Amino acid sequence: MQVKVFESEDMSSALRMIKKELGPNALILSSRTVRKGGMGLFGKPVLEVTAAIDDDAEMDIDKGQNSAFPAAPASPSVPQSSKRFEEHIRSAEDELTYAQLWRRQPVINSTQDVALQTEPEQGYTSNRSYPRPATSSSTNDDYDVTQLRAELGSLRKMVGDLVEDLPQRLEQLARPRISVPQAHSFNPGVGHQAAAHQGAEGEVLQLLQDYGIEPETAQTIAHFVTGQLSPKQIADKEQLRTFLHATIADLVQTHGPLFPQQEGEQRRVALIGPTGVGKTTTIAKLAAAYLLAGGKKVALITIDTYRIAAVEQLKVYGEIMNLPVEVVVRPEHLEQVLERHRNKDLVLIDTAGRSPRDSVSLDDLEAFLAVDPQIETHLVLSATTRDRDLYEIYKRFSVLEPRSLLLTKLDECESAGVLLNIHVRHNCPLSYVANGQKVPEDIVLLTPEHVGDLVLGNSEG
Repeated sequence: MQVKVFESEDMSSALRMIKKELGPNALILSSRTVRKGGMGLFGKPVLEVTAAIDDDAEMDIDKGQNSAFPAAPASPSVPQSSKRFEEHIRSAEDELTYAQLWRRQPVINSTQDVALQTEPEQGYTSNRSYPRPATSSSTNDDYDVTQLRAELGSLRKMVGDLVEDLPQRLEQLARPRISVPQAHSFNPGVGHQAAAHQGAEGEVLQLLQDYGIEPETAQTIAHFVTGQLSPKQIADKEQLRTFLHATIADLVQTHGPLFPQQEGEQRRVALIGPTGVGKTTTIAKLAAAYLLAGGKKVALITIDTYRIAAVEQLKVYGEIMNLPVEVVVRPEHLEQVLERHRNKDLVLIDTAGRSPRDSVSLDDLEAFLAVDPQIETHLVLSATTRDRDLYEIYKRFSVLEPRSLLLTKLDECESAGVLLNIHVRHNCPLSYVANGQKVPEDIVLLTPEHVGDLVLGNSEG
């Protein structure tokens, strides 16, 4: 058996080439359109047809025939003038061998134009559909030619539209980066302008990293800024700071206060997080802030029985603010306590610090919080923790589905870039920052604009 691939501009030319090379009994195995010229999708389209001829089939050709392409028997039910527009497709249901295929009627026929379906698959499969000439016995296998042509026309239009829209789509996906031209550039003016943009982007990048923003986020913001501002505008420090502030604020999403916002609303808030981040002090700050805002019905609950000092600390805060403090040691006990304080507008739950690597402790905490579906979890993190460790902590505590992030010890950091880093990396809203030990003064409700102020060092917090 001989197998050969032919390339031509259209199917008619391909059939003539196949006829000349392999003879009238050649079988079309597959056809596809490829692009040549080294330009990918923009290369010249070429029809690639794979054909084969069986050695036995060549010997069976009638040597006395004058026509290399024997005519297919005409169907008596179809007018002779419409045969050019007919096509019949039969799907092979059983496994066929090449010998069986060649015993069928020849694929190439001089009296008909054979329309082939172009498929993305390459090679031969036993269940492919093969075109064959119309016969009077193929009534049940007839295919709607009009429908087939409509489908092919739609497919052709879709491919054409895709190729036409491709440059615009690529432009939308990625704006070309400006590169510094070589010293021998023939246009010194253009080279100077590109170098100025490149230098400005480097300056903005360094500035953002000085604010504590991680390199990947800083690179993205710097590239955006240099695409929006001219080098002259970037050189204006006040204008640059204003634009950076607006950009950072647009990137940030904040949660809002953890207090009830309307009469009759009840909130059950549990603060979770690793050890030593200041959850107990933050609970006291939130309770005091709510009381100062006019709230009255508040209860404090602690399930941190691992540290006696934490329980005593919360009890002291409760006595100062005249608030009930409950100590819970078992999940079923928490359910009873919540039922006892069902008339409270705000219930704040202090939890024990858990190591993010201790999956057993996290499972225990999850069992406590599962007793009431109304309990909201909010993750408390220390701003002094390295970014890499913060990401790992968030990943571990994410099983508890925290609704917001509270960052403590911001006063101990040289920069507040950590606020943007942790938010951008995990897309979890920010709610509060704590910047000291004083209750209730040292806690701040965050807004996007306030985050911009803190990151750029415009506010003392």
